[in-house]
Amino acid sequence: MKPSLSGLRRGFRLPRRLKITFEGKGFILLTLGVGVAAVNTGNNLLYIALSMNLSLIVLSGILSEWCIRGVTVLVRHASEAFASRESLLAITCFAGGKRFPPTALSVSLAFDGARLTARFPEIPAGGESTRILSVRPARRGALSPGSCSISTLFPFALFEKSMDVLPRASLVVYPEPADAASSPRGEDAPEPAGAGRIPGREGTEIRGAREHAPADPVRDIHWKASARMGRWMVKERERESAPVANLRLPVPCTPIEFERLVSRACAFVLRCDREGRPYRLWVGDRVCVDASRGGRRAEALAFLAFVDADGTLPGEGGAS
Repeated sequence: MKPSLSGLRRGFRLPRRLKITFEGKGFILLTLGVGVAAVNTGNNLLYIALSMNLSLIVLSGILSEWCIRGVTVLVRHASEAFASRESLLAITCFAGGKRFPPTALSVSLAFDGARLTARFPEIPAGGESTRILSVRPARRGALSPGSCSISTLFPFALFEKSMDVLPRASLVVYPEPADAASSPRGEDAPEPAGAGRIPGREGTEIRGAREHAPADPVRDIHWKASARMGRWMVKERERESAPVANLRLPVPCTPIEFERLVSRACAFVLRCDREGRPYRLWVGDRVCVDASRGGRRAEALAFLAFVDADGTLPGEGGAS
């Protein structure tokens, strides 16, 4: 089979791309004019000016290459991401091993046809810098950038040099929560014997401290524990055991109907977590997430982000 033209282009793609800016075009025209004048007149001063202009072009290429080489990119969530809703991404550039700070960098990422650009005026030498961007994911599941490139105008803004990079990214988009009117209430089931009490926010007795979750109110922050641990901690209270709410996702199911059910299940998980209510997620006849003792919000949302209409996760052979 003969290789396609696009495949040949990808195989012979240069490691760097160079784009001439408006100022660069004017500088090149000026350089050509000085060169023509030097040849026609034989004026040594014009030859010196031509040499200086050509040296600036070479110096621009060397310095811009130094600026972008060795820079790595990390993309992570700055807030929980739900499908069809605005969320925040943190774009971090690392300049490890550099003695001088890279300047005038731009990081461009493509997500589902939308392009995001983060600008870094300066990154500390050997350090890192972070920018926060807004993104609206179209669907649940893994979110990976289609392409990522680093570019710079350093030092004279005559040329824009760019290179493709592979960012470190592990992004998960949760399903779009259904509105309150259509979200299910779940079926109540008795708590198993010996389960004891579960963490809650309405109780008066404090049993300890745990890490802060997005749904925790500010009034529950445990200030002493937060200062001691170096991160936000909240008071973990006790209250009487509550009946466990069960939500069942029927499988197999048509993809359109299953997406609607997953959206309702997402709203169910968020409401239970906000109210401190225990719950279980069922897919068919099996329990996939058991949050009867609380603290399983991230696991439940991640499960709903990846579950297929046949009740399996990517990589599974089938529902057990």
